[in-house]
Amino acid sequence: MIPINPDQNPPSGWLGFKRYWRTDLVAALSVALVALPLGLGIAVAAGFPPMSGLISVIVGGLVTTFIRGSHVGINGPANALIIVALSASESMSLPGQPGLPYTMAVFVVAGSIQTVMGLLRLGKLGNLVPTSTIHGMLAAIGFLIIGTQVHHALGISDASFSELLAHPEILLQANPFIITITIVCLAILVFYKDIENRTIKLLPAPMWVLIAAIPLYFGFRWISQTYYPNTEQLTNDFLIQIPTDITQGLAFPDFSRIGEPVFWLTVFVVTVVLSLESLVISKAVDKLDPYKRKTNLNKDLFGIGVATVISGFLGGLPVTAVIARSSVNITNGATTRWSNFMHGLIVLLFVVVFTSFIQKVPLAALAAILLFTGYMLTSPRVYQRAYQQGWEQLAILVVTLVAILLTDLMSGLLVGIGFTLLLHFARSGMPLPLFLRYMRRPYIKIVQENEQSYLVKIKGIINFTNILQIQNKIKKLTPEDNVVIDFSHARVVDYTVLEYLHEYAEKYNQNGGEFHFTGLDVHKTSSHHPYALHVLEKPKPKLIRLTRRQVELKQTAASNEWGYNPEVVWDIADLSRFQFFKPRPVEYMSNQISGTYPKLGVQWKICDVSLKDAFISFETYRLTVEVLSLPFMLPVFSLEEESFLDRISVIAAQQDIDFNEYRNFSRKFLLQGTDEAGIRELFTANLIHFLEKSDIYHLESNGKELLIFRHLRLASPREMLKMVAYSKNLVTKLHKTTMPPTIEPTPDEVH
Repeated sequence: MIPINPDQNPPSGWLGFKRYWRTDLVAALSVALVALPLGLGIAVAAGFPPMSGLISVIVGGLVTTFIRGSHVGINGPANALIIVALSASESMSLPGQPGLPYTMAVFVVAGSIQTVMGLLRLGKLGNLVPTSTIHGMLAAIGFLIIGTQVHHALGISDASFSELLAHPEILLQANPFIITITIVCLAILVFYKDIENRTIKLLPAPMWVLIAAIPLYFGFRWISQTYYPNTEQLTNDFLIQIPTDITQGLAFPDFSRIGEPVFWLTVFVVTVVLSLESLVISKAVDKLDPYKRKTNLNKDLFGIGVATVISGFLGGLPVTAVIARSSVNITNGATTRWSNFMHGLIVLLFVVVFTSFIQKVPLAALAAILLFTGYMLTSPRVYQRAYQQGWEQLAILVVTLVAILLTDLMSGLLVGIGFTLLLHFARSGMPLPLFLRYMRRPYIKIVQENEQSYLVKIKGIINFTNILQIQNKIKKLTPEDNVVIDFSHARVVDYTVLEYLHEYAEKYNQNGGEFHFTGLDVHKTSSHHPYALHVLEKPKPKLIRLTRRQVELKQTAASNEWGYNPEVVWDIADLSRFQFFKPRPVEYMSNQISGTYPKLGVQWKICDVSLKDAFISFETYRLTVEVLSLPFMLPVFSLEEESFLDRISVIAAQQDIDFNEYRNFSRKFLLQGTDEAGIRELFTANLIHFLEKSDIYHLESNGKELLIFRHLRLASPREMLKMVAYSKNLVTKLHKTTMPPTIEPTPDEVH
């Protein structure tokens, strides 16, 4: 892959295209293979023609790319759109008359409002919504998506989820062939991330779903027609209904109801929910960008607004930022905004050339993708993560979730915001008038301690309602200043503010300044998470119960006289220095085992790492890694097993380092780095023979530290012992290669 320098952003425009078109094209192809089934599935689930979703994908790529504020994000139809579009269509329906044309008009007007919001620089309003209520909204959307797809997954037509609950006897009508297809497709999605075969990884999981579902469907149809002619047959009703002429069957906007209150109420809900989701996702994508570029939220809001207007006029769904496809884009090496353009172009070519293929896709395959998507949005991991952030965040999430399920998206979101304020009030211990006064007008004062050192004193209730006031204050400081924010007199500091300030501090420190916090240690929290709700009370120690695996790890560490710490650690600065984690940010690490190789002067630690799951991804990982702090310098490099997929990337980036005298090693391993001469000097015959004979690990050097892991999963205690033995042998050979030999003194020098 092309080496990444976070301090030097790649060029944009035509120069960026000429330099990075190969890697952007590889990423765009991967994204297009995910976007095609998801675009179809989202449209079908929302009750719109399948082409509506693909039009949104195409417009999101071809139109949005050059008028938005994101660098490597992907635009198209989003998961939240399913429920928004479905409820909007129901609101705009009339007796005996479909509501799709009026809903398209709603989308066009909502996009126009988003465009104006972007011009008025209102993108910052996305910070005014508590983070946990957004997670609650997404979890509720997950439940609602599942409810819309159950009947397709079972092969039952015209039966809503509520009808199935009210009349469970309808389940007897389920088609066993369709159920089998759904189960196979779900199995592919569930186990795909555990497959380490790089050839299979050439295609993303949703594409494998289609490849498996189509032959299964037609095989079952042949069996049904041949051996069970008297039973219900698998007709084309179970397939995607898309006309050969893609302009047929689309619903175009009808503005005849623009004067009705229900029209504008629907516009309001669509605008708020989709703008909010897009702004939040754009910020999440920034965390995945290896170059740490920041999205211009105002420009992004303008761009998706223009694209939504165009998509609506063409009969397509609204365009937003999407997290799963953006994650695929970045993971596959996208560098510039051209990857978004290319993915839209590829989908357009696919639709024009392979319409007959799309017509053969079973609805059960799309249902499986959406069921899995819905599950990922509301999986137990979502609630576990919220609890790790503090019981308050879990409570806010659950209340928002339940409120949305009982009412609607907008009402539930407002309930979640109200509950957040109520919880902050209860935890503050203040009288209501004083709480409201401190929340409305917090004390924020900047004191200059010396020429380039500032202390920001903050008092009162510090939460999402006054985050814009804090932003306006600290943005007056320049990157050359040293800044300390003192929270020691703040009664309440909430998750949303701390999340924003930590991200701001990270960027500030990268630009050469110093931005730190003080005073938070005197607050009480219900979690060790750095963003947990902080209340001005004395904290109490908490007992930790070990799991069976943690007990085994503790015993293993004790028997080898190693240190062991089971607690979750949120300071992951040392891991973030490795290139592997640039597009896969670490959320936290736990179960740290630490030791030394005394004769080599090496300190090491093994830990379980949890990678950040930005709302939803088809691949989420927890893995065990070892980090070694070295007493000598190494060239920066990465070494891993080579595969056909890696060779494609190397053709694009021209970075593989091969050894003509060790062809087996070069065929087996992918070796990359910028200092080719230094790497060739390091990889001696002795080291290469050791690597060829040993188990294959991913190795990465950042100069002073070495990262080692074998699998994209948690390791067992036995595997950890093997990793320690491997790393000790490896470092011994590296030590002999890098350290100068000891020269015995001559007799004259002794005297």
